[in-house]
Amino acid sequence: MDSRLVLSATLRLGRLALVSYVVAVGTWTLLGPSPLAPREELVARAASAPRGSSFSVDRAPLVSVSVDGLSATARTAGTVEDALRSLGLAAVAGDRLSVPADASVLTGQRIVVDRGLPVTLLDGGRSVGLRAPRGTVADLLAATGVTLGPLDWIDREVGARLEPGDVVQITRVADRVETLQETASFEVRYIQDPNLDRLRQVVVTAGVPGQLVNTYRVQVVNGREVERVLLASLEVTAPTSEVRRIGTRAPQAPAEIEAIVREAAARQGADAEQLLRVAWCESRFNPGAYNASGASGLFQFMPRTWASNSFNAGYGGASPFDPVASANVAAWMFARGSASLWSCR
Repeated sequence: MDSRLVLSATLRLGRLALVSYVVAVGTWTLLGPSPLAPREELVARAASAPRGSSFSVDRAPLVSVSVDGLSATARTAGTVEDALRSLGLAAVAGDRLSVPADASVLTGQRIVVDRGLPVTLLDGGRSVGLRAPRGTVADLLAATGVTLGPLDWIDREVGARLEPGDVVQITRVADRVETLQETASFEVRYIQDPNLDRLRQVVVTAGVPGQLVNTYRVQVVNGREVERVLLASLEVTAPTSEVRRIGTRAPQAPAEIEAIVREAAARQGADAEQLLRVAWCESRFNPGAYNASGASGLFQFMPRTWASNSFNAGYGGASPFDPVASANVAAWMFARGSASLWSCR
């Protein structure tokens, strides 16, 4: 026989024997009593066996666990909770187990875990994502321990069925009564004084705030105050009114401006003192005054008013910034009853 054929046959037989050995060792490792398992693991598993029993790894019950349709198997000599834990699972609020978590497992037992529905609960503005038991809104509230106060309200019927992705919103409403000590504002009385420059004020008698005890009904929604209603008010101390003198005299105008205004008043037949008061109020005697609204000059003429009256007063084409023209047009209008066009009179 050819030596090469003998060598080839020998190598094939050797490879076949090696593969058979590996398969046998793997099968023994998976299905046998695991003699290669660490001693600490064997001791721990033995400690979990019922007292008085002889523990054997291969005798631990083999159970099937199904979670939301996905299945896995586990060996454990403990409880249903131990079986779940051995698979890295833990029962949480909203889960439903086909067997109580503290029940001992039985060989061949099938444990079904229903993880519930993914929903969001908005409780008083606080968002909580959770797994709810399959059922109604009432079941969700019972499972989470949420209770409703007498004024609280929920955005749906408690008997409504839950669906995956639902958002259940609870609005927390509370009423409370508050009693506060508060100040009462005082009134201000004005006495016109022709010896003071216009709008200047002098306090004659200082005002004193009063003291009140006010009782309110306060409504709070989701922790924020939304309404405050006064229920009762008791005056402890009455406020004292403040008295002020307010000036009515037009401030002294620059000599040149005063002369221009008085001359215009005499020419047009208007009240010079009134014109001086208006000029000070409108522009503080400044012929170059300008407002963003378009009001211009000593008497703050608006463009349309100036255009329609300057011609009739004999100053057509003049600028409202010309103090002589501005004073004469204003005097002409005042003499003809148009003073109401000015807020300052």
